[in-house]
Parts: sequence; structure tokens; C-alpha cells
Amino acid sequence: MQTLKSELIDLTSYTEQQIREKDLDTLIKKMMNHIGSPDSELRDTLIYSTFGKLIQEDYLNHQQMKYIIETCLNEQHLFLNIGLTNKDSVFTRSFSALTIALILAKDRENHFLSKDIVTSAIESSINYLVGEKDIRGYIEIKGWAHSIAHGADLLAAAIKHPLFPSQLTKKCLYTIGVCLFKAGSYIDDEDERLIDALEALLDKGTEESIIEKWMLTLESDLTNKLNQEGETLSFFRTKTNIHHFLKALYFRLLFRNSGRNSRNIIEALLERWHNGTLRNES
Repeated sequence: MQTLKSELIDLTSYTEQQIREKDLDTLIKKMMNHIGSPDSELRDTLIYSTFGKLIQEDYLNHQQMKYIIETCLNEQHLFLNIGLTNKDSVFTRSFSALTIALILAKDRENHFLSKDIVTSAIESSINYLVGEKDIRGYIEIKGWAHSIAHGADLLAAAIKHPLFPSQLTKKCLYTIGVCLFKAGSYIDDEDERLIDALEALLDKGTEESIIEKWMLTLESDLTNKLNQEGETLSFFRTKTNIHHFLKALYFRLLFRNSGRNSRNIIEALLERWHNGTLRNES
């Protein structure tokens, strides 16, 4: 019996007609069963890449894509063992998030998903990032987990969807903030991916004053953390995450030729931290 890995390797050389003649229903189910495989070649190079090709190049019908997103959203995929750390289940959660993002992006073009499914995906994009505790990026031998980056990609896709309700804007900002305060340091471009979600909010018309107020809250929370626990390792890592995020956001706003006042606030906050004047200002 042909293994899934060899089947997907063969698929890369198929013509368009050969792909359309294949039993894609069966293939999809097999890929869903192994979406979180600890084998990085199978999980990332083959399964995720194949989902990307099939979805983006219109090989799947609407029913097949509904099956994929509904499966990815269930407790055995996006929320499998949520809250645990250093377990292989992070691969299932993280790559389910990426796959949901692919389908939400496709639905922006074709509108084949029901409002209930889209609403569930939008709410789940927030709940997943808040609940994820395993923030590992690249894992030796097993490859990319990248849970926060992939979760941020899902959040950005959710925000970009036409059915995203503006009432969730502040909750999305809160979620990004939660990610910045998670235990550990981000070293695999997570800050840039989180900014993609924030930029999607700006593209949706979020007022810069809302972003500015949120940034001030971030710094207030960081100051409170310093006052409560002192210069602990946890504090320094959180400070690093937040300041890297703000520096990256500064240049993203600059590249957009927007957010002059937001950039001024970032400059002032970073200067005050540099000068050591924020402690005990809670």
C-alpha cells in the first residue's frame, strides 16, 4: 500500500488533469489525519504545501473545503491539548491554524462558507492565540511548530474577511498583547507576523487612536510587571518581546507612510525605557 508521503511526492509531478482525476476526498481525509505529523517533510513540505496548491488553484469543491475547515476547527485539531507545552500536539494546532487561514482567504473570493462557519473561525482565531502556551518556533529534527506565527496568520486572515465584525477590534489587540506577554522569547519572526494582524486592522479602518491607546496599555502592563516582580528573567524576556514588536511596528507604519503620532508615541516609550524613567510609574 502506498504511503501518504510517497503519494504526495508523486502528486507534485501530476498534471492538472491527473490531479482532477484523483480521489481527492480520500486524500484530504488522509492528510487531515496526519496534519500534525512530527515528520517535518510530511507535515510541512508535503501536507501543508498540498493543501495550499489544492485550495489556491481551485482543485477542491466547496464541500471539500467546508470539510477541511470544519475539521481543522474542532477540538482534535486547532484545540488539541491546548494549554500543554513541549508536546507534539502543537504541530496539529499550528498547522490547522495555517490551513484555516488558507480557506478563509479563498472564501474572501468565492463566499462559499456559511456565516456560522466564518464566525466560528474568526472567534477561534482569537481563542487559539490566547490559549496557546507552547510558543516554540523551530524545533530541532521536527522542524517548524511556529504556533504564534501561524496563529497570527490565522488572525490576520480572520480580520481581512468581509464578515469580520469591527466590534472585535479591541479583542484582537488584546490577543496580540497576550501573545507578547507569554512566557519565553520570540526569535523566529513572530513579532512581524503579529504586526500583519495589526496591519489588517488598520486596513479595515481601525482608528490610530485605538492603536495608540493599546500601545500605552502595553507599556503600563510591562511597568506593572517590573514593579511586581523586579528584573526577573521573565520580565526581561517580556520586555524584549514588546520592544522588538514596537520597533518593528514603527518601521511598518513608516513604510505605510502613516501613523506619525503612533510612531512618536513609540519613540517616546522606547526612549523612556532606555533612560530608565518608567519604573514605578504604574
